[in-house]
Amino acid sequence: MIRSRTIFAVVPVCLLLTGCPLTDHYRLQEDSLGAAGTQSSAGFGGDALASAGAGNAGEPSGTGGESSVCEATCNANRACMGNSCAGGWIAMAAAPSKLVARSKAASVAMGKAVFIWGGLDNDGAALDTGAIYYPATDSWKYLQKDAGSPPARMMATAVWTGSASNKVIVFGGTNANGDMIYRDGAVYDVTDNSWAPLPMSMSSSRRSAPYGYWDGTRAVFFGGLNALPAVVPGADRFDLKNWSVSGGNGDPGMLGFSAIAFDGSVMYLQGGVIGSTRQDKVFSYTSSTDTWASLSKSLSARTGAFGTWDGSRFVVWGGQDDDGFRRDGKTMLGTSWSDMTQSTVLSARRIAFRRSGWSFQVKPGVIAMIAGQTSTSDSGDSLATDGAKYEVQGGRWTAIPPWPSRESHEYGIGVWTGEEFVIWGGRAQNVSTLTGERWAP
Repeated sequence: MIRSRTIFAVVPVCLLLTGCPLTDHYRLQEDSLGAAGTQSSAGFGGDALASAGAGNAGEPSGTGGESSVCEATCNANRACMGNSCAGGWIAMAAAPSKLVARSKAASVAMGKAVFIWGGLDNDGAALDTGAIYYPATDSWKYLQKDAGSPPARMMATAVWTGSASNKVIVFGGTNANGDMIYRDGAVYDVTDNSWAPLPMSMSSSRRSAPYGYWDGTRAVFFGGLNALPAVVPGADRFDLKNWSVSGGNGDPGMLGFSAIAFDGSVMYLQGGVIGSTRQDKVFSYTSSTDTWASLSKSLSARTGAFGTWDGSRFVVWGGQDDDGFRRDGKTMLGTSWSDMTQSTVLSARRIAFRRSGWSFQVKPGVIAMIAGQTSTSDSGDSLATDGAKYEVQGGRWTAIPPWPSRESHEYGIGVWTGEEFVIWGGRAQNVSTLTGERWAP
């Protein structure tokens, strides 16, 4: 039996620097508990900005006088080489002039595009604007406000409903000071380029920065924080018409900062913290049947581990236990856990809650982990800019180099589109940035 130990909290001070809100309870909460650390769009007329850089995506390319034809369709500014598209990091086109720099925004992949909305500006004011970014053309569309737009907020969660209905649900979040938590939001219709308020539900919980996903029928919002701050138990569900609340049978309760993955129908959780005690438990939640289950355990009690679904396995790596940051991990297939190969290219780290650290499936059996926090220092210098790919069956690690700008993108958005990982905005040296970059394998 793995013994859980009590964590003695050390609360960092949020310096009153530009871009740092008066109350930053996300960082305070995660560090005090030892935690660290959340898809094809229709045309939009002529409102999108033109692409900066090379010609049209998928255009035949060659060197010198070659006339070879590339059979691959490549995103903007990615050369076609041997019928495949060049990978690595490249810079993003400049954002629309009306899109101010921001941190703590909501974001989600919409097919191969990236939706960004809300957050805090450089002066710490909450925003009610956003944009959509298209890697295929390296172009942007600014989202105009209308009568149905959600009020300004930070730390909201966005969920895309899939191509059938093609909507983005923005839910929850908090005001700029972090002392007013919301349980409202709005639905953005991608095709019509319009907003409609979410119907109110007094049974749903107030949640800031919950984990959100679309299960094929409904949006599910799990966890998140309230104004105390404390972890919010259970899940709220919205099917584009009505709200419902998850049942309490088997619910892990006020569990925060777990490794989380979603396989398309089931959400998986490993570790996390309840109160001030790290956990080693593993749970699953099937939203279609509103069923919680307790699964077999294997890893040590930890918080802030990277969690990913690789197509058939729940992958958990890194995080922080009572002895420090980890660089080990395991994969769960069915109910059985297997060790991951020890990494020689990725340093020990944890996901910093909405601050830094992302993991995703690159393709079946291959995952990637990028950024995260590498020390308990509260400065931006503790945030990594590199990452690694991991081939689950072969146990092989491949380094992902640091992104070109080397800016920390603290509280920026990080989204995997199925083709590219897009990281944009956030803060660098406590100043909001408009820098963006994208990576392809």
